[in-house]
Amino acid sequence: MKKLAKFLGLTSMCFAIIFSAVACGEKVPEGSTEIKFWYNATISENKIIKDMVNTYNNGQGKTDKVYVTTDNRKNIDKTSLYVDAPNVLSVDDTNFKSWAIENLFYNLNDFYANSAGNYTEEGIPNALTERYHFDTQKTNNKYMAGEGADLLGLPFGSDGMMHYYSKLAFQSEKINIISVTEENLDGTGKYAKVKPHGYAEYKESPFEGAISSLNLAGETVYKVYNNKIAVNWEEQRYLSKLFTKEYNTNSPTTYGYNSEWWFQYGWSIGGDCIGYNGENYEFTLADKSVNYLVTVADGVIINDNKYSSGEIIRYEDKIKQTNIASMDGLYALPSQYDAIMEFIQLTVPSNKQVQSNVYGYGVGWAESSTKTKKFQEGDIAIMANDSSAMQALNISFNGNYDLAPTVQYREYEGGSSYYNGGDGIANEYLKVIGDNYDGVTYTGEIKEVGDTQIVGKKANFSGGNALVIPTRSDSSKYEAAWKFITWAASEEGQRLYCKTGITPNQTSISYSEDYLSVYSDLNAWAMANAAENGDIGDWAYFENGKWVTDWAGYFNNQVRFGYMTLNDFLALKKQIADDTIGVVNIVIEGRM
Repeated sequence: MKKLAKFLGLTSMCFAIIFSAVACGEKVPEGSTEIKFWYNATISENKIIKDMVNTYNNGQGKTDKVYVTTDNRKNIDKTSLYVDAPNVLSVDDTNFKSWAIENLFYNLNDFYANSAGNYTEEGIPNALTERYHFDTQKTNNKYMAGEGADLLGLPFGSDGMMHYYSKLAFQSEKINIISVTEENLDGTGKYAKVKPHGYAEYKESPFEGAISSLNLAGETVYKVYNNKIAVNWEEQRYLSKLFTKEYNTNSPTTYGYNSEWWFQYGWSIGGDCIGYNGENYEFTLADKSVNYLVTVADGVIINDNKYSSGEIIRYEDKIKQTNIASMDGLYALPSQYDAIMEFIQLTVPSNKQVQSNVYGYGVGWAESSTKTKKFQEGDIAIMANDSSAMQALNISFNGNYDLAPTVQYREYEGGSSYYNGGDGIANEYLKVIGDNYDGVTYTGEIKEVGDTQIVGKKANFSGGNALVIPTRSDSSKYEAAWKFITWAASEEGQRLYCKTGITPNQTSISYSEDYLSVYSDLNAWAMANAAENGDIGDWAYFENGKWVTDWAGYFNNQVRFGYMTLNDFLALKKQIADDTIGVVNIVIEGRM
């Protein structure tokens, strides 16, 4: 579904013109090659980018004999790349493939192989580097994108999807908030008794200073939210219920959750809205075939493809392996249908059907355009968004919210929840760590098969920008442009660029104090985590997002509100989506 939020903020045209005029008046050092750099940034971002460029001009640029002038432009369209192309351009995901098809970006393969300087793709998330690999020549009448394709752009930064949570709401429910990575929950120190959950309830105090309160089952427990571990499906469902007045009359918020995106559910179990069958794509938003997690230490080979322990089998291999259900070393995960049903039920009212005799949970606010306003007004406790919501929240909700990872599929020994008095979310409660259920003490440990933890992918979308060299710019300056973009995308450039608040391309920098200190009052770790695990959204899979808009409007505005069942939606839109997706001319290699 089309992401409405922008990646880099827009500034006024007059501001861009002022800086264009200044750039035109700059004096290029004798013996240096001038290159023009176009991008789109807010006023605050623009100052930092200009400082970054000045650092290059006064440092590495002198060695390279390259001098960069900047042009912050409000609107950059492909027409300008035909008429008056800059030497370097920052381009976002939504335009990258369609502009690449028109051969508007120079092939960087030889430069990368022979003169990469300090730039390397190692240390950058694969999902970020692969989205800027694209073959402009067809193979078997298809454009190949992703792993193995030509390098056309260098990742410049990304902006991932996170959970925003209201600290006011959490305080009202007396939830203890901690911030400890899963790796640091090693059974020692202050949090030795804390288990690896995004949200959990404990019978006994799990650490000094924890406060107790009543849970939804009327028990006195210690509620703990860890903003550095993703909640699983049951925990997200329970938290949403806890913050929904329909289920908790004392809730400080009307609804528990808002997310217009399903990626954190579907991708986590290996599903997607498309699946490649070896010849073309199919619309798989509600694919009912189960997914499989590899659990044997030596891995498995399926259709000549090797999978390691902890990996999920890709769609193409899953459907081609006829005996996959009986193979050893595979653990069945939910289907994409299960994931999309879980996602839909969150926002469908409890008196409306998602499918025949299957009702919604009614714990989420479905409207996307008003979610930030609802969140800051105290109507929603948890909201999924990228960083674009921060500007509004920092004006009227500053200090009252924080960030955390999104949902991840995770199984725990003995299951996460139990039912008291019947089926359905109204009778579902989280198991309390340290309490007994059917004579067994619930430990809260992650379920393991062999040595493999039963967890899905950490998954969320991320928007990104790439540095490219426009083909129609001055070819005599290609090499000079390359020298600058490799510096800007390398460690030195990214340590300066990250001061914009945009997550840098390299994971080591995004988790460093250089970046985390930019957000002194927020858990910026969640932003770094979102960038590390972010993947390109469905609106940017192919040449354009039209294939998504053909069905997403009905899904977002009918199905998620409970006005149309999933079956009715599929009857109306699946064939149309299959017909559209079946003829796309791009194969996303390395992803499907």
